Amino acid sequence: MPSDRITPKDWLAQQPLQSGERLYLVISAASDADALKTLYLTEPTAQLLPIWGGTPYSTWQPVMPYVTELKANSAFLQWIAETDALDWGWLAVSRSEPNEVFEHLRSLTQVKMPDGTEVFFRFWDGRHIYPILHGLGEKAGEVLPVFERYLINGQSLEVGTRVLPKVKDWPWWEVPKPLLDGLAKENPTTLISNLMQWLEEDRPDIYTAWPESNLKLKISRFVRRPDAPKNLKEALLNHLILEQG
Repeated sequence: MPSDRITPKDWLAQQPLQSGERLYLVISAASDADALKTLYLTEPTAQLLPIWGGTPYSTWQPVMPYVTELKANSAFLQWIAETDALDWGWLAVSRSEPNEVFEHLRSLTQVKMPDGTEVFFRFWDGRHIYPILHGLGEKAGEVLPVFERYLINGQSLEVGTRVLPKVKDWPWWEVPKPLLDGLAKENPTTLISNLMQWLEEDRPDIYTAWPESNLKLKISRFVRRPDAPKNLKEALLNHLILEQG
């Protein structure tokens, strides 16, 4: 981990767990960093809850996100401090029981984009969730009200406590357009990922027309154009169809 990032040990030392607070780990099987394997080795008794359990995606084991409670002295925290991977997951503090945390995370299986499309929300990927929570500011707690503070890829984020609302059926959260616009200007990575996902789900013929790395490069160049159109999806699709010939 680069020196400018906070380690879990330092994060917990700066603000130790108070009475009633619990440390949670959100972790993904999709990461190439073998985070899940390391967790099982360091915490063999960890009770992992598959976040897509009880959804149509409950059998998607290779890409399943999980949540589990950790002790503040967990051996897995050292792996977090040492890894260079950024897509494995993150830590957060909550006063809620594990099942309650699980239900709120599961309610974000999919979210609504400003144009009405429903997409998977990669909340387990720190590269994706940190800029979203940071960009939401005071409203970050409305998206994941069970958590009070986070450590995501060595960056701490505090959202404070709030009254816990009833869990809603997904897709309930509508991603604000100003947030997406701001993220795209600051870092188009999230926008590129969303467009890749949209093509894979809605236009697999276009998605499979090039190697994934080539397609990602084409999309990256397109969204970075100074004259990038507002109706990005339609314009991108037309652009790729023309390129395909």
